[in-house]
Parts: sequence; C-alpha cells; structure tokens
Amino acid sequence: METYQRKMNHNRDEYRKLRWKQHRMQVTGLFDAVFSKKAFVDKVAIVGAGNCDDLDIEYLATKCNSIYLFDIDMESMEKGTANLPERTLEKIQLIEIDVTGLDKVDFDHHLSSMLNRGETAKGIIQYLKDTEKRLGQLSERVFANYYNDFDIVATSAIYTQLFYNWAKELLSDHANHYQKKDAEEMKNGILDVRDEIVRTVNHSISKCTKQNGFCITWTDILKIEPEYMDPINEGLNAIFTLASNVGYGAALIGVKTFIEKVDKSELTLRYWPWDFQENKQYLTIGIIGRNNGL
Repeated sequence: METYQRKMNHNRDEYRKLRWKQHRMQVTGLFDAVFSKKAFVDKVAIVGAGNCDDLDIEYLATKCNSIYLFDIDMESMEKGTANLPERTLEKIQLIEIDVTGLDKVDFDHHLSSMLNRGETAKGIIQYLKDTEKRLGQLSERVFANYYNDFDIVATSAIYTQLFYNWAKELLSDHANHYQKKDAEEMKNGILDVRDEIVRTVNHSISKCTKQNGFCITWTDILKIEPEYMDPINEGLNAIFTLASNVGYGAALIGVKTFIEKVDKSELTLRYWPWDFQENKQYLTIGIIGRNNGL
C-alpha cells in the first residue's frame, strides 16, 4: 500500500501548485475560522499531508509553536516542505505513519500472497472479516502516543485515499481466477474493511485533539459533472442527496463520523470546487468542529 500511495503522490504535473491555489485558500480559510476563536496555539497536526500542495504551511507556522505532518509517504512530505524558510522548518515535525495500522500485521503482503497462490474466496473473505475486527486495536497502536496532544488536528482529504483503491486494483488483477459471484463477495469484504478503517481512523484522530481543541477536515465527496451543477447550486442538503447516489462512500462515512465526534453547536460546513487536474474537478466538503471529548 505504501508503494501505491507513493505512486499516487508522485503522479502530479508541474502546474498543480498553481492550479490548487483556490483550493488551498479554502483550506486556509478553515484554519482561519479556528484562529478567529484562538489566535495562537501550541501544536497543530495535519494527517495525510502528502505533498503539502493544499497547505499554506508558512502561514500556519505563524499561528503555532509546532506543526506535525503525518503521512505514509515520507519522501513526498520532505519534498513538499524542502523549500520553506528556515524559521518555518524549525517548527515542523515529519512523521511517517500508516494511519490504517495495517502495516502492523503486514496486511498487504498477506492479502497479496493469498491471491497469488489462489486461496479460496471463502478464505480471503474470512481473512478480511478477521482484519476488520482488529482495526480498532491497530488504530490504537498507531495513535496512542499522540492522544490529547494537539490544539488543532486536521485531516487532508484522506478518506478516499485509504486502502480501497489499492485493494480494488489488487483484486482486479486476480478477479479472472474467481467466479463472478465470489469476486463480488470479496469486493464487498474489501468495502467493509474500508468503511471500518474510515470510522476507526476518525475516532483515533479525534482522540489526539485536546479537550476543547478543534478538528478540521476536508474531503473530495464527488467528481463534478455538468449535469450535477443544479443540485450543487441548491446547497448542502441537495449536495448530500446527490453524493449519496453518485459520490464517494468513504467520504460520506468520513463526514458522518467526523460530525459525530464534535460539538454540534460550533459545527461549520463549507463546500467548494477543487480543480484537481485539467478537466477534472472534485466537489470538496470542509468541516470545522470543537472536540467534545466523546
């Protein structure tokens, strides 16, 4: 999975930093909403920092004593921060981490080996179910050292990047070795693991926020098509209805579980188009909430 994610991070063009300017400003606006309540904080965490293209780290560094960047791809974080001023770099800690915790049990190797040797669909589905049951424990092992540690914890468009695309591609490479019904059941097992990963990651990340600290997230929720513009222009209710039909399931679960973990009285939701690539836009949901300690 690490190799797959590194490939995705490195699959970028030279104009992306410029193309993402408006998206980056929207992300900065989420942080600004927090800084309007508390002008300066001690520690900020950003989970899924990747190339840092959607972050104005130099600005964030003026608002805190330290910034912890977490990602499975250390090389991308190093490149994304390499040209920052020394005064900013002094505040940055780079943490290489697989937020799913699946590296703790060598999951990618085991699943790949099972498919390569032609393990039965029943055996693979059972392995997926067993793994799903362990995710809470694995997540504890990943984040336990950071519980109650940060004034602000942000997640950077991670829900749609966790596990599923890698696992779906792996399964498709072996699907012709299985009957269609069996392949579909294995795919459903992978979806169940993905959904539980999103839930457990959100739960663990929320525990890293100090009591009365702030949680921020932004996520691509659907790929914008011309025929979607009318409901998008109608506002959030119509957007969520649209996303439930044509959007990304992982993002919807991520949004739902994020909202469950924060104080509803101080909840803020925003949305904007993200010019991800030439001729490809994603509708992005941004959320700000105060940790309620649940």
